[in-house]
Amino acid sequence: MYFRFPLLYPLLALLVPLAVDCEPILPDTPGTPSVSIEEEGRSYDDLNATVAQALNLSPVHSLLNNTRHRVLLSGFQSEPHGHAKTTEDRFEAAVYDYTGGRTIILSGGIPFDPRRVSLSEANTQPLVISDELAEAGRMADRHSDMIVTGGMPPFITHDFPNGTSHRILNIAIIDENSSRLALVNMNNGTVDFPQRPSEEPLACTAPPPSGQQSITSAPGTAKIRITQGGAELWTLEAVRPAASSGHRGSGIELRHVKYKGKSVLYRAHVPILNVEYKPPLVAGCGPYYRDWQREEYPLQCTGSNIAPGFRRCDSPAETILDPPHRDGGNFGGVGVYVEGQEVVLKSQLRAGWYRYVSEWRFHVDGTLRPRFGFAAVYQPPFCVCQVHHHHAYWRLDFDIGTSGNNLVREFNKPPLFGSSNYHDHAYEIRRPKDASHQRHWEISNTRTGNTYSLIPGTNDGTSDSYGVGDVWVVRYHDNELDDGVTVVGGSASETQANIDMFLTGEPVKNEDVVIWYGAHFKHDQTHELGASHIVGPTIRPLRWGA
Repeated sequence: MYFRFPLLYPLLALLVPLAVDCEPILPDTPGTPSVSIEEEGRSYDDLNATVAQALNLSPVHSLLNNTRHRVLLSGFQSEPHGHAKTTEDRFEAAVYDYTGGRTIILSGGIPFDPRRVSLSEANTQPLVISDELAEAGRMADRHSDMIVTGGMPPFITHDFPNGTSHRILNIAIIDENSSRLALVNMNNGTVDFPQRPSEEPLACTAPPPSGQQSITSAPGTAKIRITQGGAELWTLEAVRPAASSGHRGSGIELRHVKYKGKSVLYRAHVPILNVEYKPPLVAGCGPYYRDWQREEYPLQCTGSNIAPGFRRCDSPAETILDPPHRDGGNFGGVGVYVEGQEVVLKSQLRAGWYRYVSEWRFHVDGTLRPRFGFAAVYQPPFCVCQVHHHHAYWRLDFDIGTSGNNLVREFNKPPLFGSSNYHDHAYEIRRPKDASHQRHWEISNTRTGNTYSLIPGTNDGTSDSYGVGDVWVVRYHDNELDDGVTVVGGSASETQANIDMFLTGEPVKNEDVVIWYGAHFKHDQTHELGASHIVGPTIRPLRWGA
């Protein structure tokens, strides 16, 4: 697509601190952590005004005059350039022209300068937004007491010889007693109701969809500061999923993460997410999807709105994974709350009938736990009741102290060769997880010795033919935020992660390094939801001196 926008191995928990000569990282003061949230960046009003200015430019007006069109995606991005990671602020918008069967892409710098706005046309199509989904429901003669929800894939394209295409939304219309599928052509208004399979639909524990509206693109960045007893522990910027980077978004995105004043991560997010169905297949299910991580769906968080897309929750935020396992909630965005000695950032996402939970847990001792959860709702064609697999890939841009002078070492016990448990990664490489060797990775600053470990989660699975890898160590490049895949449905080769494209043999010792980490989850919705549906590694400090 064109649009740029907890459990550990108990043994490992004991062995990792013993594997290096260091003192445990402990908070300076006791007590419950506190968190402050401050709005950062531009507002909805800023975005709406910028897009309006762009739409009023003469070349844009000429293209869209006398057409039926809708802005489907818009947002601000502040992307790093070069190894110095200097940033440039930009806006982007995607306008779909239903009359012409094309997408108009607008982008430019901030502050707005009409001379710097670029305009291009494409036959690729943006994601569906709530207003468009509601319109499709009306076109399909949905009654007011019915729920309209998106299917998978969310739309189908009908291509014409001249390169234009029609946009056909794949929806489900559900009431208390029945459900049906509809394919709604948003260009010419025709509606097709596909025949349901004659066999009885699969049954499982997935709850029904709530039918609430989602948010697919919106500004929202917050500065977050975590303290304990007045001492500053963590500082970071958090970006809501609807404003996250990458072709399909990347969940809650972290930037400029520091612990006790020193850099840990420049950026951390989940830009790649796959779904895989294996034979025997149910009609209309997969077999492969590339999902998106920018569509926020409400979770339950009662509290105070602090910044656009950020709410401080009075108690732990609840998603579909939490009892009573209901779909939806009262807030779309990022819920922030304190739970024990951790500060938690949590968001619920929607991709068709799938529900995902994007979560980061910051412990006062310097441990960071990235988490990603998997759930679904019960809607036709009931694919979620068939066992399937999810593959989520974190991109972790470690800057331990500095962007350069970083080293990645792999730990194995027993050793793979020789007598040392460690070996350095000198060049870009892909590595499998291996619990039998207690394998983990340590990222160090070679000048200061400060070190963080990356420890695989016990629920994170291992790679297979479709979930193509576990860990990649690559050199940082500003244009490698994701692998560029733009389809939702397609063949295995069209949809699976292509992180191997970043393996070009470059040196990574004493360089600016990025680690991609894959988690592979077998999703059996016939079992109860809960913690077993959550994956993610642990990022833990080993040495963190002055």
